[in-house]
Amino acid sequence: MQNKKKVRITASLCAVCMTAALATACTDGRPQSSSADNAKGPEGSPQTNGAPTAISLIQPDLGRVWKEDNPVTKELEKRTNVKLKVTMFPNNDFNNKYNVLAASGDLQDISRLGAFDYQKYVDQGLFLDLTKYLDEYGPNLKKALKPELWDLTKYKGKQFVIPYENAAGKEVPVVRRDWLDALNLKMPANLDEFEAMLKAFTFDDPDKNGKNDTFGLGVTNTYSETFMPIFGAFGIAPGLFGGSNPMNSYLKDNKMYPIAVSPEYKAAVEYIKKLWDDKVIDPELFTIKADQAQQKAAQGKIGYFTAWWSIAPQQLTQQLKMKEIVPNAKWDPIYPGLTGPNGKSGMLSFGNIGATVAISAKAKNPVAAIRFLDYLATDEGWELSHYGIKGAHYTSVTEPRTPEGQKAFDEKWLDPLSQLVSRGDLTNKAAAATKDPVQIENNRFIDAAAQYTLYRDAFYGIPLTDEQQTYGPDIAKYEEEMFIKFITGEASLSKWDEYVETWKKKGGKPVLDAKVKKYNELKSGNVTSGI
Repeated sequence: MQNKKKVRITASLCAVCMTAALATACTDGRPQSSSADNAKGPEGSPQTNGAPTAISLIQPDLGRVWKEDNPVTKELEKRTNVKLKVTMFPNNDFNNKYNVLAASGDLQDISRLGAFDYQKYVDQGLFLDLTKYLDEYGPNLKKALKPELWDLTKYKGKQFVIPYENAAGKEVPVVRRDWLDALNLKMPANLDEFEAMLKAFTFDDPDKNGKNDTFGLGVTNTYSETFMPIFGAFGIAPGLFGGSNPMNSYLKDNKMYPIAVSPEYKAAVEYIKKLWDDKVIDPELFTIKADQAQQKAAQGKIGYFTAWWSIAPQQLTQQLKMKEIVPNAKWDPIYPGLTGPNGKSGMLSFGNIGATVAISAKAKNPVAAIRFLDYLATDEGWELSHYGIKGAHYTSVTEPRTPEGQKAFDEKWLDPLSQLVSRGDLTNKAAAATKDPVQIENNRFIDAAAQYTLYRDAFYGIPLTDEQQTYGPDIAKYEEEMFIKFITGEASLSKWDEYVETWKKKGGKPVLDAKVKKYNELKSGNVTSGI
């Protein structure tokens, strides 16, 4: 499925925190409260009487760090009368660590999870049905989020999570504009021009230092992101490797086709292998860690990558001070994208559910947890969690941060709780009206990421099946393993049919069949498997 998104939204790398859970359950289906919760304030306002309520929270770090003496967090705690206990784990290891906690049944009070990851845990009884809590204690949450978001995140008719709205377009292919200019090249519009650009970036000394020390294509986060525009040029978006949900598919002629074994996927792999064989891809691409890769990009060693919209303007330019290292460096988005042999172009759609927040079924004070999240949904709470303390960290959401605020942002501790509750209306308003040159630069990449043709997984929002949970991790591991082998030549593409058959035997076929069955049940459809 394809759709066009033309929205401006300020996004940033997410953060995840972990802590020990408070382990007492509700005694019945009604919201329970401690004595500190009994004196309820005005509708939607946090409780401010009595001793602070302890709340534990877990979320991925997504580019942020947790600072115990963060004055912004202290102010949030003061205004909501809570005491937060937060630990953050790296994005790439978060799911593994969370699975261990879930298996123990000892979760934090508040969990910030990936879009539909909560579906894996609901049937284990780990999360609270929030319907009554939201009705009574979450007026700002209900007002801030569109009905369609709540509907998309219902599970078996119940509301176990609070959705986090996000723009579906997150990633953007970027290129060193100064290298294009130095070599008298134009912005590539198709795969042939893209290949020619990568060769020039690798072999024609684009930085004019007289050394053979650059590569056309590199990575700054995950290599699956960097290849996304190439897949898009073949009309597909396979998703990201390493998860337990490898069944990204497209619907054609009432049949569901899994992308990882499709002819389009094979064609894209053949193209990428040619780039590898031509030695225009950084040979460390499959092994380098994200922070090291970003350092390499900031040092001017690669001319192209694809990643989250914020990597070029924020991570490289602001936080890693690339301009100080390479004064002439300028990153530009490739827009409208790379066109493939059949005139197609696009990027992966991340859907409009960016994340979800769940409350543990064992939370000691679920009311306090909901009230805390509800405060973050207010204008005041949203602004505080995103920008910091007014007068100290910023003066206006449309103006540049103060020196103190910029320092806090660069050190990545200013806004670790900003990704818990979304307010798209405020985000868009602030971005559109900004006078901050930093935000204006961010908008160039945000706008580009949002305006590509976006390919959405045909199974988007369909709950995980038992087959997915059983076979999914192994299938995803096999897909990634064979992708690397095909690209590097360790496995010949002449063995493609064997790869497809092994993929089916590892569980791909039963997973697809189960997903198709669930799709038809939920959408009253009659689609069939394409393999």
